[in-house]
Amino acid sequence: MSFSDWFFDTVDRLQSDPSLKNLEIALRKLWAGLLGRFVPEQQEEQVVWDEDWDVLVILDGCRADAMEEITQEASYHPLFSDSKLETRWSVGGTSAEWIEKTFTEEYSAEIEKTAYITGNPYTDQIQYDEFSEFTHFGIASTEYDIRTVSPRKLTDYAINTWRKRDEKGVERMIIHYMQPHAPFRSRPEWFREFKGTKKFGSKVWWRLCDGTVSHDDFWTAYIDNLEWILEEVSILSTSIDGSIALTADHGNAKGEWGVYGHPKGVPVSAVREVPWMILDGTDTEEYTPQFNISDRSEDDQTPARESQLEALGYK
Repeated sequence: MSFSDWFFDTVDRLQSDPSLKNLEIALRKLWAGLLGRFVPEQQEEQVVWDEDWDVLVILDGCRADAMEEITQEASYHPLFSDSKLETRWSVGGTSAEWIEKTFTEEYSAEIEKTAYITGNPYTDQIQYDEFSEFTHFGIASTEYDIRTVSPRKLTDYAINTWRKRDEKGVERMIIHYMQPHAPFRSRPEWFREFKGTKKFGSKVWWRLCDGTVSHDDFWTAYIDNLEWILEEVSILSTSIDGSIALTADHGNAKGEWGVYGHPKGVPVSAVREVPWMILDGTDTEEYTPQFNISDRSEDDQTPARESQLEALGYK
């Protein structure tokens, strides 16, 4: 966001709700912009194509410390027992920035041999025909009373794709899930309450900032969303042959350096330091995907950015 964009957005929103809390959040947005402009990168950016993997799993908005916390739980030892958690410095602080810097002409030879299965709305900015296969899934209602991209659809489609990779000409595959990104399945009421409000705090990260949502409640809901997506990772690990890399496009700040969420270009470790872990996948052929390509809706086939961003808490 440029200074002029910030200024006019601030004026517009403060006219709608001239509260001190909204003024504070406006100043925090300005501060995040200044950090991005004047503070240098803390580490060298890592491009995923330079790493060794067969299947790359993107956990959208996953903090490195959240992954560290969950891997220490006994219930996840079978999944992670042979894996080492590391971190990487992401190329971007937002999904759009990560996509822009990942799918570049420099890596066109790798991209054309890769299947990209995604629920991220910012994929509308790339050329789909550059991939050996491109599949997008859109926002839909779920059993948790939230609208988001169902992770099971991506899981099933990815497994079917990988099992047929030779005939499809696929050598690598990227699965871009939208969890643990908000909305949170355990707290649907948060997103009904905040939707469509003309306030700076309409996003749940800003509600954490202004105290409307407590840190403990927020972290519990965030971790639960991570557990949701790790259920899918567990299925993948026994349904895919090859090395499976787990990482994130970006993290999320919850107050570090005065930053909340994941502003573009901000060199704060909570936003840019992401988990990196390799799992050895073995297809036991015990899992049969239930979702078929014929079940895709019209929203699945072309990213509808505005409606998806609204459901994800950005509008």
